[in-house]
Amino acid sequence: MRIIHCADIHLDSALTTHLDKEKARTRRKEILDTFRRMLVYASDNDVQAVIIAGDLFDSEMISASTVNTVLGEIARHGELEVYYLRGNHDPGISIFAGRNIPKNLHMFDERWTYYQLNDMADESAAHSGNDERCNIVLAGVEMTSDNKNRIYDELSLRERDVNIVTLHGQEQEYGDAHVAEEICLDKLKDRGIDYLALGHVHRPKREKLDHRGMYVYPGCLEGRGFDECGEHGFMLIDIDEATGDMNTEFIPFAYRRLYDVQVDITGAADSQDVADMIAEKLYGDVNGRENDQARALVKITVTGGLDVESEIDMEYLARQFNDSFYYVKIADKTDLRVDPLKYVHDATLKGEFVRMVLEQDMSEDDKAYIIQTGIRALAGEEVWTR
Repeated sequence: MRIIHCADIHLDSALTTHLDKEKARTRRKEILDTFRRMLVYASDNDVQAVIIAGDLFDSEMISASTVNTVLGEIARHGELEVYYLRGNHDPGISIFAGRNIPKNLHMFDERWTYYQLNDMADESAAHSGNDERCNIVLAGVEMTSDNKNRIYDELSLRERDVNIVTLHGQEQEYGDAHVAEEICLDKLKDRGIDYLALGHVHRPKREKLDHRGMYVYPGCLEGRGFDECGEHGFMLIDIDEATGDMNTEFIPFAYRRLYDVQVDITGAADSQDVADMIAEKLYGDVNGRENDQARALVKITVTGGLDVESEIDMEYLARQFNDSFYYVKIADKTDLRVDPLKYVHDATLKGEFVRMVLEQDMSEDDKAYIIQTGIRALAGEEVWTR
């Protein structure tokens, strides 16, 4: 049996932190389309079940069009059984009020719900003591401030089954949960769990839970901000129903990828020097996948030390790369540096000004900023205050 485990899709995110309104609207449609493509992938690759471990939606403010599209796509793939556990971002169940819920969409609530995945005709068999088969069982519960610590004692699994448990929250190793979004891993050890399907953490993670099972965050389906760089997709679980053996594989699936590229521009004299340094690093990092460059969202963080007299135009630099990528942002994390030896014998007004500032009782950063501003003013350039 093949199962997809995904989470944190965050449909209808605003996405306006970096993107303009038009690109944000396009990006929202792309994320919805990635969800649709995932269901197509499942149908084409003999997947029987899809587990959505929370945060399918981003907030209460979900468009009717998005909700209808999600329900329609699930109904269209009636050969798949879809199990949706709501997360902390998801709206209440009322979001589906007045709509036809597909028969193949299954939900959870604030008490443990159990589904037998490999025999949907007899869900009750998962907990009956009469069935001697090796059943594949999915258990899930929506964590709240009221049930966050008692759910562990209420979990009931059979040792002989292949047991998948789904929760949404942040892992913690020991102790009680202080908020609903904390999952106490220690209380889930030695409970017969083979695969703990989690959501909430936006980067893929797969670790050992105990001698028997693992816990897995698939990460978000698509990266949305520069704190979500790297590969994104879902986990594919393949279970041998005869033996209970399980294999797992992360499937990269995002349409776009985000990059935060660090470039040390120490010693650059002008904007063209910096552009050359960025290009060497940038194209090496981003050209790893076919078609990735034109689709990529890139944050270029420039670091290092620059001479106060260097002329670096960050807006000019961003324009140099705008045509190559879907979105480019340059973050300036450089430090200004003053070489006093350059001005020791400088008899000009500039030299006198620099020496005077260097003698002042202030931080080196403030001295460098004042010197840079003063040099630009003396050269007749437009100056601004920070």
